[in-house]
Amino acid sequence: MKKIPEPSRKRLVILAKILSQSSEKKLTSVDLSRITGWGEASIRRDISSLELHNGVSNGYDTKILHDAICTALKINSPGAEKHRCCIVGLGKLGEALLESSVFKGSSFELVAGFDTNCNKIEIMKSEIPLFATLDLEIKIRSMKIEYAVLAVPDEKAQMMTDRLVTCGIKGIVNYTNIVLSVPKNIRVEHVNTVVVLTGMVAGGE
Repeated sequence: MKKIPEPSRKRLVILAKILSQSSEKKLTSVDLSRITGWGEASIRRDISSLELHNGVSNGYDTKILHDAICTALKINSPGAEKHRCCIVGLGKLGEALLESSVFKGSSFELVAGFDTNCNKIEIMKSEIPLFATLDLEIKIRSMKIEYAVLAVPDEKAQMMTDRLVTCGIKGIVNYTNIVLSVPKNIRVEHVNTVVVLTGMVAGGE
């Protein structure tokens, strides 16, 4: 299978989620365009990258398309390798993510939380092991953690990112307001509400 472009990969991940929640047996590109707001041509192009031959004229079989996306992107499939993740920064946002079900049923496993406040870690109740950031490098290496969710105060964002990079983290989901500087081989996704809303306004003009 040819390499799927990054914009298509992102849309396909969302599409797989939509398909898993749909009660329809078949969906056309028109249906998917109405649900997602994406152009029909983009949807057909994304699906064609899967090299899937599945009744385009009368719609895509929902289950077959979902399974094809999961297979191509190696997500949510039985026996698929779990990617170990951690949350760095256990303020209100980090704590909410720590206790949420966002990782359940996915290809990612939340295995650790880190914070600079040792007293906070001692009194927090969580099924996920919690550690002081003093032990960040040791724990990430020993627990074979690949990805990090960064939710620290802005002034600590780059410093903590540098530490994550040095201990082998492959990717960071950045919830801070700082645009992080990382090596080219490290993936970063910025999840900033203001930036997302600004993009919506700009895209609608």
